[in-house]
Amino acid sequence: MKTLEVSTTVPTEICMKRVFDAPRALVMRALSEPELIKRWLGNSRSPIVGVEIDHRVGGRYRYTFRIPNGNEFSMTGVFRELGESHTVHTESMEGMPGESVVTTTLVESGGKTTMTVVMSFPTKELRDMVLSIGMTDGAAESYDNLAALVTSLL
Repeated sequence: MKTLEVSTTVPTEICMKRVFDAPRALVMRALSEPELIKRWLGNSRSPIVGVEIDHRVGGRYRYTFRIPNGNEFSMTGVFRELGESHTVHTESMEGMPGESVVTTTLVESGGKTTMTVVMSFPTKELRDMVLSIGMTDGAAESYDNLAALVTSLL
């Protein structure tokens, strides 16, 4: 059963939606605290090996992953907005052109939290390149890890 819904109806966007069996505040905590991020972000193809985060508006982050051949790559960005139920940050892969703006919204209902992540790209070509490298499969696995983590913290 697929737990991550992915939509690409807007030519320059990837929209991902996932429901977690946890309250919004706990999901937000897992999205923002470095020690918790280390426990869920990444996947079997590229586990996370480093988290640097200055979680404030204007603060930067850097997540480093290792691929099977031992090489590493990093995703970096700047936090633009931080709220109780939403965040906006930029995201780019170090050494690669292009940057996306990522808006994450958390809506709680009945003890469950629906997370919607919208990645906006400057061009359809950049969006399609990100899709072609399997980003959504990696995101689905990471969000499965996040679901297990927040459930274990209840």
